Amino acid sequence: MAAVTYACGVVSKPVVVKPCISTENLSPEEVDRIVSSASANGEQLYLVDYGLIESLKPDLILAQGLCEVCGVTGDIVTEKLRSLAPIFTLNPHTVKEILDDILLVGKLVKREREAVELVAAISAKLEYVREYAAGLPLVRTAVLEWLHPPFCSGHWVPELVELAGGRDIGVAGKPSRRIRAEELLAHGPEKLVAAPCGYSLEKAALEVERFCGQNWVQQLPAYRCGEVYAVEADRYFSRHGPQIGDAALILGEILHPEVFREKAPQKTFRKMM
Repeated sequence: MAAVTYACGVVSKPVVVKPCISTENLSPEEVDRIVSSASANGEQLYLVDYGLIESLKPDLILAQGLCEVCGVTGDIVTEKLRSLAPIFTLNPHTVKEILDDILLVGKLVKREREAVELVAAISAKLEYVREYAAGLPLVRTAVLEWLHPPFCSGHWVPELVELAGGRDIGVAGKPSRRIRAEELLAHGPEKLVAAPCGYSLEKAALEVERFCGQNWVQQLPAYRCGEVYAVEADRYFSRHGPQIGDAALILGEILHPEVFREKAPQKTFRKMM
């Protein structure tokens, strides 16, 4: 029997990883403060039900090594569960590494053909965006993975921005990081895309409104030109999975609507002003 984490959204499967603290009713500032404090003190953010995992007698355990904030990392899982089943930690930093991981998982679960077909479908979307964005003027872009305080994007997201004809403030292949107002002002984004980690479109839109109420944000070219957007971050930007192809289409339509109009999946982003 398969088991999942709390973030997988599969209600029919046993949940073996849960957060220690519910952040549902906390402000972004409170979430940042709690996470920063826990990291500084070496405290765990997640509870792993090792007994339940053992009782399920798994043949395979998949973990993530990308972010200790977003989920339990592979080193913790490995320490406790290495005797139960083979453990594979997925830790992609680039688009290629995400696609390679999909192929690896397909091989591990004996679904290689389906994995190859899925990678081909994702790659077709990425290549479509790359082809039609080629030669277009680069748009200075800031994809923010958190707003209060602001964090730039990281890992594969700046790569998707570049693919879609933009130049992000984040660095491809590198983690997201906290940035100062002066850095964002110096970058001078023509398009500002709010993709707070794990947030729905509605929740991201609410935070954008509050973010744009700050005087320094109103000095950004993107604000002055009415080019501020919220996106469905949880599904398309926060996860290293099959939705990166659609994420590229979303960015393409935001950055170059004259070329990619109505190419993104419906109701995945919103122009805020």
